[in-house]
Amino acid sequence: MIAALLLAASVALPAQKITLTLPSINMLEAPYIVAQQKGYFAAEGLDVDFLIANGGVATPALLSGSVVASASSASAVGAIMKGAPLRIVLVQQSRAIYQLWSTRSDVHSLADLKGKQIGIETRGDAGEIATRMAFAAAGMSPDAVGYVPLGTANAASGISGVLPAFVLGTSDVAQFKTVGGAEKAHLVMDYGPSIQMPMDGMAVAQKLIAEHPDTLKKLLRAIVRGMLYTRAFKAQTIAIVVKVDPALNPRAESINYDQYISSLAPRLEVPNDVIRADLDVRASLLSMPRDSVPPIDAIYDFAPLRAAMADLNASGWKPTR
Repeated sequence: MIAALLLAASVALPAQKITLTLPSINMLEAPYIVAQQKGYFAAEGLDVDFLIANGGVATPALLSGSVVASASSASAVGAIMKGAPLRIVLVQQSRAIYQLWSTRSDVHSLADLKGKQIGIETRGDAGEIATRMAFAAAGMSPDAVGYVPLGTANAASGISGVLPAFVLGTSDVAQFKTVGGAEKAHLVMDYGPSIQMPMDGMAVAQKLIAEHPDTLKKLLRAIVRGMLYTRAFKAQTIAIVVKVDPALNPRAESINYDQYISSLAPRLEVPNDVIRADLDVRASLLSMPRDSVPPIDAIYDFAPLRAAMADLNASGWKPTR
């Protein structure tokens, strides 16, 4: 009987299957990719699959329960503000990873764009929010310009001079500089040094936090390990990400990596004042009175992340190559 019990105990339990949506495969999603490729998820007893989906698909999937987590936090925040039972449990960036570019010789500052139009990827996205914050910080009305959604062709449309200026995210800028196009345009403003905002977070259902806290803690521990590895090993991280998607340009991902590290929220959370500023802009876009915006703790919950980090700190875990 004892031998049988020992044998049963030695049989590994099947890994818990989890689907996590990523908006794309690139350096901004490195902690998730590293956690999978380095076996950090597996070490927690999790079998994690990635589903590549933008926020318009990822958030409904999260609400339906068909996926466990989504890295499209911008879409999730908007849904939560409207009453969706979701929470943001980590935030990767605390600064805007966007830049404003132009091909026009008469555009060199935000003031030069008053009354003109700016190309963005989609209305209400993080790029538009960062731009609105930049105009407000410059003492101008965010509505002094028009915002034109150009989709994923934003960079190509911008280079062609369709609009006076266009907003590019980190990965777009990297491609812009390495593949071609930057020589036809000039940088008007890099939002990163001056615009703080929560970006690239992970959303989960409130039900997961309440009913399956152990699963969430395992998921977060693995992702934190992925973040620590990413922060420690540049060349190795780039190699891991490019291996997952060989179509990526290593030179572009090197630029992405530097941008990622410079904007990284070291503990994967951001202060309440940064969150509040972001929510105020979102509320204005939704025509939502400020007093109708849910409290921060009804949108963000960093308690599970802090518990996961405490576990790692107590264990003394350090990333190795």
